[in-house]
Amino acid sequence: MHTTACLFMLKPIVLTLTANDVFNLTKSSITYASRLPFHVEYGEKFNQYIYPIAVHNYVAVVAHSFATIAVDGLYYSLIQHACGMFSIIGNTLENIGKNNEENFDVKSIKVKDDNYSKTLHCLRRHIIVIEFAEHIESLFTKIFLMTLNLNMIVSSISGIQVLMNLDKGANDIIGPLTIYVAQLIHLFLHFWQGQFLLDYSVLPYESICRANWYYTSQRCRKLLLLMMYKTVIPCRITASKLMILSIDNFATVVKTSLSYLTVFRSMQ
Repeated sequence: MHTTACLFMLKPIVLTLTANDVFNLTKSSITYASRLPFHVEYGEKFNQYIYPIAVHNYVAVVAHSFATIAVDGLYYSLIQHACGMFSIIGNTLENIGKNNEENFDVKSIKVKDDNYSKTLHCLRRHIIVIEFAEHIESLFTKIFLMTLNLNMIVSSISGIQVLMNLDKGANDIIGPLTIYVAQLIHLFLHFWQGQFLLDYSVLPYESICRANWYYTSQRCRKLLLLMMYKTVIPCRITASKLMILSIDNFATVVKTSLSYLTVFRSMQ
């Protein structure tokens, strides 16, 4: 996002500074509108207040970049925290029963059953982490639905602009190409974090399978079965319950976006 914002702000500056050398233009022949990061409408007094308008344009680009990074940074941090908790629970469960011998007491006293105490603690923490993942999903699910639709549409339009300007100079391609690549990376990071949560949420199940559960008491095995039952359906992030954010679905979204691009291209 910062790279895209910098390119948007540098493009009109570079165009103005290198007009004589590269584009065989004078600075006076460059319109004021082309010296701004994006097109704006301020009426007849546009040229009179060009400098305050330019400051407003550049501040808007930076503010949009920082706002997007703040929201995405929160999303990434929450996902990684949930994955870390699943990893801690899985590591604890994997060591269940490793210190027991073959002649252990299956019906040992609950107070002296360390494996049972560890498993019970993991079960309680596992329930809390599942609820935490559900809160993440409910917080971002509607945002991702809008982001997904807008990314597919805008990336298709940016792709069309790139194809239309292939015969022109690089100045007309850099802008839409930057938007297209930035949106693709932005969308990939969202789906990538969703894939992280899918993979790590089933880690307790795999850890129980690798553990020496057969060296534990009956009450401990019942808790392990209960945890395995809770991990049958992994935690996931969805776009308004319509699409699960995963790498496989990201490939589907990219294919859909390219199909939109083909349709828009044929309508020219």
